[in-house]
Amino acid sequence: MKLVADYAPQRTFLIQSTESAYDRHVAEMLVDNAFVHSLSVARFTTEHARTLASFIAEGTGEARIYMVFFSVFSPDAAQVLLKSLEEPDLDTTIILMTPYPYTVPATIRSRVMLIHSSEEKEKSAFDITSRDDMFAMIKTEFATDADDDAATRRARAVELLDSLESFVKNDAGKASTIYEAKKMLFAANLPTKYVLEYAVSVVL
Repeated sequence: MKLVADYAPQRTFLIQSTESAYDRHVAEMLVDNAFVHSLSVARFTTEHARTLASFIAEGTGEARIYMVFFSVFSPDAAQVLLKSLEEPDLDTTIILMTPYPYTVPATIRSRVMLIHSSEEKEKSAFDITSRDDMFAMIKTEFATDADDDAATRRARAVELLDSLESFVKNDAGKASTIYEAKKMLFAANLPTKYVLEYAVSVVL
């Protein structure tokens, strides 16, 4: 898996993948990196989240990778991980893998780079068309930041950015731009419409 090198300096990822692919990636990475930690569970719980948060906080100064596979991500676990995923140690890479990335809470998806390793894309709430159509949709959907509460607007915006990430999944540079845009949604109270228009202007 060339993920870390392809998307450097990004450090947190969410990959749409199967359990068999996860096992294969772990085996591949263990050959090259002695500091790979792996976890495969049906449900990622708060207990798992605390273990991962502690791993991120340790910071040994050496390159480390933590790979987690799960089918279900507990909403309570998201609260435990939020701060840890925002600024991991520069030598720490976190790779979350699941067949169902859109079931992961939006607050987590906003802090990771979403990568589709499967050719089969999950259906999104937004269809990617032309640049002009996307701007028109954003103008309609996110006309004003006063229409809904902040959490609802961000959730809808993250969903759109997820769609854009899937659309440009083979272009590491554009995918990185979308990842940065998702982080911008939670920074300095930037208007949702502004962040989305910026992302569309760069990738389409």
